[in-house]
Amino acid sequence: MYKVYITDTIFENMEPETEILAEIGAEVISLNCTNAAELKEKAKDADALLNTYLPGIDGYIMDSMKNLKVIVRYGIGINTIDIGAATKRGIQVANVPDYCLHEVSDHAVALALDLVRKITMSNTRIKKNQDYSLAYLKPIRGMQRAIVTIIGFGRIGKLIATKLAGFGCSIHFYDPFLEKDYCNDGLLVRKSNFNETIENSDIIIIQAPSTKDNYHMLDAKAFSRMKKKPYIINTARGELIDRKALVEALKQGSISGAALDVVENMPPVKADDELLRFDNVILTPHSAWFSENALTQLQRLAAAEVLRALKGEWVRSLINPEVKKVGLVI
Repeated sequence: MYKVYITDTIFENMEPETEILAEIGAEVISLNCTNAAELKEKAKDADALLNTYLPGIDGYIMDSMKNLKVIVRYGIGINTIDIGAATKRGIQVANVPDYCLHEVSDHAVALALDLVRKITMSNTRIKKNQDYSLAYLKPIRGMQRAIVTIIGFGRIGKLIATKLAGFGCSIHFYDPFLEKDYCNDGLLVRKSNFNETIENSDIIIIQAPSTKDNYHMLDAKAFSRMKKKPYIINTARGELIDRKALVEALKQGSISGAALDVVENMPPVKADDELLRFDNVILTPHSAWFSENALTQLQRLAAAEVLRALKGEWVRSLINPEVKKVGLVI
């Protein structure tokens, strides 16, 4: 019988995984490991791993699992898994890129509107101080004709652009992997370079994956060049923004505000954290991806990838195509 271990979980139950993997009689075992060493001891007979947030799944861990054929990440990012180590050992690695697209794009647009219209700021002032004046709201910029630049123009980035189009924004994107403007069904999104993004944007929405090349892409130098004092929205990965530089930019007024679904080295946000002192900062608990439908879809899509691998097939969302040179591990 195949053994499928879930390294750590946020799900109420494993019914979707169990149902899908019943086709091959696989046993689904849910763990709540707090570190990779614990996983190494508990999952030595694993044929497959389903991974949520547990980091450190490297070659040392993989070598303890002699039957391991596939690792599937519940989500889009794969920074919890050593891809090179998996490839060398003939282990397929997959993610789930096709879920929560509307959830995240909705969240990003909602945060942009909240910042520009200062909705959360107003709510806080009224509840705390019964302050119904308009003085603290000034200036309020309109969305119409605002230059919005989306950093990372994949599927979610394109949905953000589509949803923003109705507000009359001038929409741009920065993505080094795309070579020309994007035009689809009457929507034109112009390609910008990084310098143009930093210097010309009224709103910057980050929706890029985390790589070694874009770590701290928004750092002190980038913030110092933001001539238009933009709003910053991050619904991607916390490490794309240098947190200390962000706090300093807020103190100096280099940016007009920030809405962060992810923050470097968080959660949790400690009670004395400086970010909590700014009334032009909105924090959400890494919830951009979440809806009841998205959660179930995530479980089913991840389990389906495990099923393919254990049936001797290549997964659909193969992160390490170089593994094909090694061949399928049966």
